[in-house]
Amino acid sequence: MSDPSAKKTDRFKSKLLVKELQLEALLDITNSINFNFSTLAVIEKYKHFVKDQLKIEKLVLFSKFARWRCLLDYGLEEGELDTIDVERDLIHLKEITSVVSIQIDALKDFDMVVPVYQGEKPLAYLLLGDASDEENSVSGIIKHLNFLQLLTNICVSAIENQRLAKEVLKKEQEQRKMIEEQNEKLEGLVLIRTQDLQLEKEESERLLNNILPKEIAIELKRNGSVAPKGYEDASVLFTDFKGFTAASAKITPQELVGELNDIFKAFDFIMEKHGLEKIKTIGDAYMAACGIPQESKTHAIQCVRAAFDMIAYLEKRKETAEIKWEMRVGIHSGSIVAGVVGTLKFTYDVWGDAVNTASRMESNGEPGRINISENAYNHVKDFFECEYRGKLAAKGKGEIDMYFVNREIISERLINVKDFILDKLEKELPNDLYYHGYHHTIDVFEAASAIALREDIGVANIELVKVAALFHDSGFIKQYKVNEPVGCEIAKDFLPSFNYTNEEIEKICGMIMATQVPQNPQNHLEQIICDADLDYLGRADFLPIGTTLFQELNGHGMEMNLHQWNEMQVKFLTLHKYFTETARKMRDTGKQKQLDKIKSMLKFDSELKELENKAQKRQTTEE
Repeated sequence: MSDPSAKKTDRFKSKLLVKELQLEALLDITNSINFNFSTLAVIEKYKHFVKDQLKIEKLVLFSKFARWRCLLDYGLEEGELDTIDVERDLIHLKEITSVVSIQIDALKDFDMVVPVYQGEKPLAYLLLGDASDEENSVSGIIKHLNFLQLLTNICVSAIENQRLAKEVLKKEQEQRKMIEEQNEKLEGLVLIRTQDLQLEKEESERLLNNILPKEIAIELKRNGSVAPKGYEDASVLFTDFKGFTAASAKITPQELVGELNDIFKAFDFIMEKHGLEKIKTIGDAYMAACGIPQESKTHAIQCVRAAFDMIAYLEKRKETAEIKWEMRVGIHSGSIVAGVVGTLKFTYDVWGDAVNTASRMESNGEPGRINISENAYNHVKDFFECEYRGKLAAKGKGEIDMYFVNREIISERLINVKDFILDKLEKELPNDLYYHGYHHTIDVFEAASAIALREDIGVANIELVKVAALFHDSGFIKQYKVNEPVGCEIAKDFLPSFNYTNEEIEKICGMIMATQVPQNPQNHLEQIICDADLDYLGRADFLPIGTTLFQELNGHGMEMNLHQWNEMQVKFLTLHKYFTETARKMRDTGKQKQLDKIKSMLKFDSELKELENKAQKRQTTEE
């Protein structure tokens, strides 16, 4: 006879084993949920429990959250799942039900239906089928049905929570993406607007500086007004075109304005180049002055040099222009008063008898020639060959001594050596020297002449500076890098035949070597040639000239993009210093403008690149 207590103990052990098994499954699945395992991982845990632990060989799990699609199935025959319709076959079941009792053909191969509800709402339906043998009959899992119902509830609820969480996360990401895109658009708009404001500010500054000299503009902004100032010795330049009225009647007003604008823009650059202050234009008349607001001992010479450049520009322009403009130039030196007139529209103007006299010089001149007064002649006679015209009647002035300026006084040997070296450079310099070409030598020659004159170094030294400017890039004929020593050798080979002494040639070679970057001039003459070589840094044509250097360097192995080039220019302009007082006065302000402009361009590029990187990073994250 069996022991009742032993049977009772076996039942308790059996129940305990079942509870341990259920607890183990519950802990495993809830841990997976708590650690935010994927839906697939949670389903896999669930499948392991019902298949491997409970030995259920056939199972289908439908979920409302999956729109009554099947979340899990195994053990089914092909096409068997297709015969089941949740809303038709299962939706009415609210309790754990034996399939035998409900007589539904689609479920005939299953044993049990386990509905999972949340309140009155169905969440899932679990279909179970077992083997037909007695050992693994469905009666063996009856004790697990309520737990399966609970566990299924937990699983499908967790899966739905994950789905909802993903939707919330997706919506948050979409919202964040939208906010980021809006922020990027706003940043872009702010960046563009800031750039526009900066450009507007620069344009306002440029316009103000075009209307007023820098010193005057600063005083006006600081004080709100400018006190008139008298200048004892300055020069005034007047020009106008011969036959302007007749020529203008043959073209449209638009064409006329276009012609004058084209010419006067070129004149403006010439004024900047020679240190003159443009005063105004009246119709076809162009007026400028030198020695104001910065005083200059060479004001009349600067005016004459500028006048020659203006005439040369018009002669060059005749080669392609339909209208062959011819211009008279008049220059007078004397005392004037300068100041700002107007309150809404400011104008920097000059007054005095010298202004009227300069106007009379122009009206009594001849096309293509420079007519100057006796006062101006006394300032320039040592530097220019002049032709005395006698006393000529000037309206309101009586008879006045007048002179034509014919040409600059230079030695015969300088004329010869200039013709020789320029011809050599034009024929022998490589064609890929977009910056260091023939045109650069001419530019440096003219800048060196202007700086040397104002630095008051004497006629003999001025000539040596000019010769050094002509030869300073001649080494490029033979080699690109470290060309200065080669230029010295060329100078030593040819200059003796033009009657230059060994001592003079040594000075010239010293100036050529001083132009090697980084510049390191050892004396005043070398400082002048160094400043002339980089005169363009502070001029209005800085950017186009710089572009030719960028193109040339890229063609000679120093490959870089435009952004890298601008970074190099900022570094160079920041470190560069002019050596002579003349260059500092004439070019420092312009150089700072160019530096500020490039910095602004780089800042805009960097901020734009940052926005692009943000957008790219966001796109990569989304992918």
